Amino acid sequence: MSKKSAKIAVTYFATIITSLVLIGGGGYLFITKYLEKDTDKGGMSQIVMDDSAVKSDEYIPELGDGRTVLFIYEADKAQTSTSFVLARFAPADNKVVLVPLQTDIACEMDGTANTLYEFYRLGGTADAKRAVEKFTGLSVDKYMKFSRESFTTFSNFMGNVDYEVPYNLIIDNPSTGENTVIKEGNQILDANSLRKVMCYDGYTGGEEYRAKVVGNLAFELLNSGCRGMLGSNTELVFNDIINSDVETDITRYDFEEDMPAIQYVLENTSAPAQLVIPSGTYNENGCYQLDDAFVDSLPRWFAME
Repeated sequence: MSKKSAKIAVTYFATIITSLVLIGGGGYLFITKYLEKDTDKGGMSQIVMDDSAVKSDEYIPELGDGRTVLFIYEADKAQTSTSFVLARFAPADNKVVLVPLQTDIACEMDGTANTLYEFYRLGGTADAKRAVEKFTGLSVDKYMKFSRESFTTFSNFMGNVDYEVPYNLIIDNPSTGENTVIKEGNQILDANSLRKVMCYDGYTGGEEYRAKVVGNLAFELLNSGCRGMLGSNTELVFNDIINSDVETDITRYDFEEDMPAIQYVLENTSAPAQLVIPSGTYNENGCYQLDDAFVDSLPRWFAME
């Protein structure tokens, strides 16, 4: 190597080494100064890691996350073939509160006195929703109306339920050609037999008793589903139900917005359903009048206060 080349090489390497020392040393001094600038009396660093930055995706339930949904089931166009269940999803309490509403509940709306079923029969789901809001004093966020087909789809996903049939139920429905007997005692009900028990029109306790039957079946069905298909594949269940002939104002956006809350509840309990049976008396017009005390207690049951 010539002297000139050697001199150039020495100069080149000296420049690199000097740059590394300046940059590295400056970086070291800067970092050291930053780490030590906030120290307590014992010399401990006051740098605190923000857990919220690490756990920003973790869902934490809040009171406002709840939703109130009116479920309607209409097997045939008849009062005893129609069922109403008011449900409150309360993720902060890990529960879904179910309130069965009998079809003959009294309601006065727009200057007209009628029953829940008659408002529904004459005005459809919109008037049923308004009537429920009127006699409960609560806001109903969404509704879902099942036909026989969509109810069967839903029930199949939820699974069979064990139910204590109070006495032999003789089913004789000329409009559908059904003529069967569901025997007294503990029975395992599939979607078809479940529907028949819900829509049986010969209960000795009338509509008041049938509403309790509907409530108990809904309670068992929901908890069964949470331990099975609903708990393991919530999105598949939603997709199949929403693509059936169900009538609802629940959208895909609503589902995705509520999904973190749903998953939170499913991860924390396998039995979220809680059943609340309404109380009241029949008035002089033969309509069921809800007790004021029951209505006043609904916000507490629904975890709204």
